[in-house]
Amino acid sequence: MQHELIANLLVEADYVGVKGTRLGTALIQPNELNPSYLSLGNLLTAPVTSAAAQAAGIPLPYPGFTGSVAQALRPFPQYLTITNLSNPNGDSTYHALQMKMERRISHGLTGVVAYAWSKTLTDADVAAGGGPAGQTYYNRGLEKAVSDTDVPQAVSISFLYDLPFGPGKRFFQHGALGKVMAGWTLTNIDQYWAGTPIVLTANNTLPLFNSTLRPNVVSGVPLEMSYSNFNPAVDRYINPAAFAVPASFTFGSAARSYDSLRAPWNLNESVGAVKRMEITERVTLIFRAEFFNVFNRVV
Repeated sequence: MQHELIANLLVEADYVGVKGTRLGTALIQPNELNPSYLSLGNLLTAPVTSAAAQAAGIPLPYPGFTGSVAQALRPFPQYLTITNLSNPNGDSTYHALQMKMERRISHGLTGVVAYAWSKTLTDADVAAGGGPAGQTYYNRGLEKAVSDTDVPQAVSISFLYDLPFGPGKRFFQHGALGKVMAGWTLTNIDQYWAGTPIVLTANNTLPLFNSTLRPNVVSGVPLEMSYSNFNPAVDRYINPAAFAVPASFTFGSAARSYDSLRAPWNLNESVGAVKRMEITERVTLIFRAEFFNVFNRVV
């Protein structure tokens, strides 16, 4: 929807929805041990030829096998990890409200303010070539969460302002001062966007030959610490009390990512000044000075 509020001032609002299917992931681990065997506990790490394994009725997968019980129970015990980095099995959804206010050139000023409020859910951050891996091949539903590239809010502000100095303008139309002041344009770009989710993992002690173990999340405890003035050299950003190490032979209860546990906001302001000088009818000299991240903002 677009609407011109007043002359040269346009407001626009858009809904954007995107559905992704058959996205390449590394979620498929064909030789991962089925988590149902976690009930065997420490027996999984014992040799399959041990007395305890024999008493439990663990069979040899083939004559001459000498590995652990866990290896013997793998779908393909004669192999180790089997990896396919291009499985087209991921899904994603993206929904956004995008708004823009644009001032077309008027009295030398042109500007745009844009805002986006969005959310991306996916199990396909586990993309070929990188990304966090899943807890288990046998329950891919555990991987559906806020995307690790999700930016729920973003604001961009930009403008160009031709200074009203020099011939044909409002001030200093004549004389040497007018020529010096003429042709200047100020530029500005401000960008502010929310941080992406922080993905946490735990030390993986599961004998499943899976890639990832996540911690347990403690219910009712804030995931981030709260400070009036955060000092990264002294303070903790993530609340240690919100997470715990899972019990042996269990998966962690934490989601892959949380909307409420994110990196800090990214803030950036850049300004510039440009002067155009007409030397001759065919020759123009342009002076440009640009200053990026002028407030030296860091994350």
